[in-house]
Amino acid sequence: MATDATPRTIDARSYAADEALSNGAAIHIRAIRSDDKLRLLEHFTGLGAKTRYFRFFGYKRQLTAEDLARYTELDFIRHVGLAATSWQKGQERFIGVGRYIRKEVPSRAEIALAVLDEYQGAGIGPLLIRHLGRIAHESGITEFEADVLGDNSRMLGVLRKSGCILHHANGAGIVHFTLQCPELSASSVNGGEFNQTGHHADGPQGDNHG
Repeated sequence: MATDATPRTIDARSYAADEALSNGAAIHIRAIRSDDKLRLLEHFTGLGAKTRYFRFFGYKRQLTAEDLARYTELDFIRHVGLAATSWQKGQERFIGVGRYIRKEVPSRAEIALAVLDEYQGAGIGPLLIRHLGRIAHESGITEFEADVLGDNSRMLGVLRKSGCILHHANGAGIVHFTLQCPELSASSVNGGEFNQTGHHADGPQGDNHG
């Protein structure tokens, strides 16, 4: 883990960057704030049934007030969250959310991402993982971990083409991946595909909405 003596160039709590999707559309990537509860709730509501199932390993129907507080009031040390946003009709809308939570081993973190169905395949997932990787790198994290349901063939294919070094193990219908990505060994933003995955980065399944 980075110490106080380690110079930092990234303030995770105020992190922000402008990016372009594969179709040329402009988006903004920024740190999740405590005032994002309504935006996060709207994002969750906009996820399709299958996307929710694969994201939460089950059919999670709603986010409670406790969920919303946990997912937006972050310390940006153990729990880091970023949102990909787009302005529509004068309102900022979450179109993708990514987060990691540091595990018991400080050099590892479990990552979770969720992208609105209509934006999947546009490159939001790869952008989120790259920016999360920049923040993680400065915190001394060298590996991301993720669990994927075995029947989520689309996600399994994306991970295998991610550009990261992957190690995986199968068990009880779940594939566990360890990812060593370029962003975790260098702070430059470059890398490959990664999209919505992860399910229990803060405990029980579905406990870390992304």
